Amino acid sequence: MLRLTRIEGKGLKGRRRTGAGAEDTARGSAEAGVPEPGQQPPGSAGHTASFHGTSGEGNEKYQRILDAAVEVIAENGYFNSPVSAIAARAGVADGTIYLYFKSKDDLLRTAIDTTLGRFYRAVEERFRTVHDPREQLQYIAQVHLESSAVNRSMAVLMQTEMRQSAKFVAEFSHKHLVRYIQVVREVVRRGQQSGLFRQDISDGVVAHCMFGAIDELLSSAVLTHREYDPQATAAQVLDVLLHGIASG
Repeated sequence: MLRLTRIEGKGLKGRRRTGAGAEDTARGSAEAGVPEPGQQPPGSAGHTASFHGTSGEGNEKYQRILDAAVEVIAENGYFNSPVSAIAARAGVADGTIYLYFKSKDDLLRTAIDTTLGRFYRAVEERFRTVHDPREQLQYIAQVHLESSAVNRSMAVLMQTEMRQSAKFVAEFSHKHLVRYIQVVREVVRRGQQSGLFRQDISDGVVAHCMFGAIDELLSSAVLTHREYDPQATAAQVLDVLLHGIASG
């Protein structure tokens, strides 16, 4: 994956400064999104991924921009959150954002992808040591429910703002919901194969029921500021899912 190569030692119009202040001028040029000679500015036709759209993962400034975007959009809404406001929250120049992201859309997509990437990595890590399908399902539910407490701004963005855009809903459904459902389905199948779960129930139906229940709880937490204990609530969700509500 391509990574950003920082522009150092270049002043405006490609002239190199020497002596005191050279480093600050070079940094300011890069912060403002001033390209090297021969490169095109952010957003112009033919602009390549070597200048923006790089992963930047592990870069402190890159992460500040992602965090700022989530906070600003959660507070003000997507259309009322200009790039300048995100840059100000992150403490960088407007042009710096375009060193890493093609647009505000790209920035929002990356923030969502990064957050859900952490979710899937946490699940994969736990599955290395926890092999009981019931415990695996409960852990998925718990981590999903914890998302509101871990990053409330992202929870607000996911449960409200993102759903106002049919485009983002379609992209999320195609990319992330499909993966979530598949992970749960695989766990259910393993439980069915081992005799823990009924084999006459569709693993897909179970997966969608589980996602829908937790998603609704998260929406309630965001809209009403209600707080759930992730571990206890996950256990209840799985109890209802696996045993129903009959007393007998």
